[in-house]
Amino acid sequence: MKRSSLPILWALATLAVAALAMAQQLPQQDVGVRWQDGVPRISFSARALITPAARHQLESGLRKQFVITAQAFRERGGSPIATRRFACSVYWDVWEEVYWLRLGHRPEPIQSLDGVIARCLDVHDLALGHASDYARHSGEPIYFAVRAEFNPVSAAQCRALLRPGGSGEALGPVVINIVRRQICQAESAIGFRSASHRVP
Repeated sequence: MKRSSLPILWALATLAVAALAMAQQLPQQDVGVRWQDGVPRISFSARALITPAARHQLESGLRKQFVITAQAFRERGGSPIATRRFACSVYWDVWEEVYWLRLGHRPEPIQSLDGVIARCLDVHDLALGHASDYARHSGEPIYFAVRAEFNPVSAAQCRALLRPGGSGEALGPVVINIVRRQICQAESAIGFRSASHRVP
């Protein structure tokens, strides 16, 4: 192994440990779990994401987005066993007086904001991964972690926002880190984990 690659590997290992520690420290919340054909199907609510400010924005008529990421982790550590991420976009149509919600390929009309919140943030029977992901972990304790975000900034948008302007002056690394935290984050976000479950 080249000496130059050692710092990179060390940094990756450090990030993995830090991510695991953060996931394990998440507040615990009720997550329903049932196993079907070797795959966990989880149910949970992320309604705590809706703040008064978020509700006001959803009523504004502008397109907004929820992004939910669910992951399975071993209690003893390591990288995620499986990850599932999906987005739910919505806007208020002032002419038709209906919310248009897209969760997948086809938009659907929803009459009320409470209906939108239920459709996007009350998750039922979400399949997380494949049976092959869990087969080698039979009998091991695992947990499920969820992160829900309101209007997150994508990686591409973040890079565009932080690109140097017409002056051509690049931002320093410390300034970049501070600005990234302020600009490249969701308007609101929550995270939680389930209780421990054993893989069948």
